[in-house]
Amino acid sequence: MTDDIKVVFELLAKYNKLTNLDMMKILEGVEPDKLNENVGSYYESIMGLLNHYLMADIGWLRVLGTHVSSLDFIPQLLERFPTERLPPGKLYWSTLDKYKNIRSEIDGIMERVVESIPVSEYSAKIVVEGRRGKLEYIIWRILMHLFNHETHHRGGVSVLLDQLKVENDYSNLLWKV
Repeated sequence: MTDDIKVVFELLAKYNKLTNLDMMKILEGVEPDKLNENVGSYYESIMGLLNHYLMADIGWLRVLGTHVSSLDFIPQLLERFPTERLPPGKLYWSTLDKYKNIRSEIDGIMERVVESIPVSEYSAKIVVEGRRGKLEYIIWRILMHLFNHETHHRGGVSVLLDQLKVENDYSNLLWKV
């Protein structure tokens, strides 16, 4: 691995943080009832979608924090966050006010993770035991998954905002960083 991979992930972490902030500014202009309205999607509502990808980030950060020695600071930072996966329709953070500070905090932790992993560890493999048994992952692929997963679900939020007729162009990497 070269130092270039670190630069790429630093860019993605910064973009991720700024895009989430921009998206939340737009969501602040939407009636709270609309954010929790069941729109027929798998996660039911905009808040359901936001909760899903925040919990996924917390879960993967926990995995990294327990398997990557340079990230041993993570478990303490995440101990106050829930661990149980909730079914669609059940939310840990039911309002944008409750959600946005935690989202920003997790985005900051994600930036710190990218800064803390030495380039030499990006290609390291870790074995994780989960719902599908023991699986082997490469650290840089976990990071790529985290950022790609968020981009995917922000796209879903964008579609739901389109349906509400709320202008929402918040995702251009070239304009942000």
